[in-house]
Amino acid sequence: MIAEMYKRRKNLGYVFLGFMILVFAGWPLFQPPKTTGEWLEMLVFLLPLGLIFSIIFTSRSHYNKVKGLDIPNSKQLLPDLNHVVIKKDAGLIPRLLLFEKDGKFIGMMKPLHISWWMLPFGMFNESLFRLFPFTYGFISHDSTTQFTSRKTGWLKQVTLTILDRENREIGTYIQEELKALFRITGRLSDEKQEEIMTIQASGFSGDFRWKDKEGKQWAYFYKGRFPHEYTSLFRDTHHDIVELSDQLSYQNKIRLLAVIGYLFTARVNQ
Repeated sequence: MIAEMYKRRKNLGYVFLGFMILVFAGWPLFQPPKTTGEWLEMLVFLLPLGLIFSIIFTSRSHYNKVKGLDIPNSKQLLPDLNHVVIKKDAGLIPRLLLFEKDGKFIGMMKPLHISWWMLPFGMFNESLFRLFPFTYGFISHDSTTQFTSRKTGWLKQVTLTILDRENREIGTYIQEELKALFRITGRLSDEKQEEIMTIQASGFSGDFRWKDKEGKQWAYFYKGRFPHEYTSLFRDTHHDIVELSDQLSYQNKIRLLAVIGYLFTARVNQ
């Protein structure tokens, strides 16, 4: 799974490279530079080209290092998880891959039932997907859907309706979207609409530390915190590791993972 992720990232880099080369070659045909200064201004195209080349080379290097590794599936159940490594997959559709700290594959979180006409939006910017209502699903490594969350709303307020694997509503998360640029603020409630906790996170980094009314920590994330002993498999620098309390009930664990999945799906698009 990790090797395929690096391979998709490399291939996507080639696609963008071809697009940038066409732009770079075609620009003088539509607006020919007339002076030396205008020719020098075209060097600005070298910046995105350099970035794309670096993505291609690093992704290829990481792919060659992990392509022969056997990455086993996780044997833990959702309530047993106390750490989750979240990695953004490459592609037109925003998708998160979830692993244990030692690299065992847990599953993925992705939008379900995407219409074909929505795919071109991903070619421009994945954040455009957030304009539409979506159902996000957590798909385990054995291809079973463990839970889903229906996202509605945009701009002013976003609502996530969280459902378990039997499609029963077990909670709701409401986020004040207008404030999310600087400070993410939301409320997590159970199926009876009774508030469980207030959700707050940094709008820039996504850092959070969530505690219940009794002061017990439920979840913790700090951008850039990734212990070195876990880098034998996760070889690039884009790692997010979320700590979850092992004292949570099954339903509360699902509620938290649904919220975390939405926050990280939105965060990686920024």
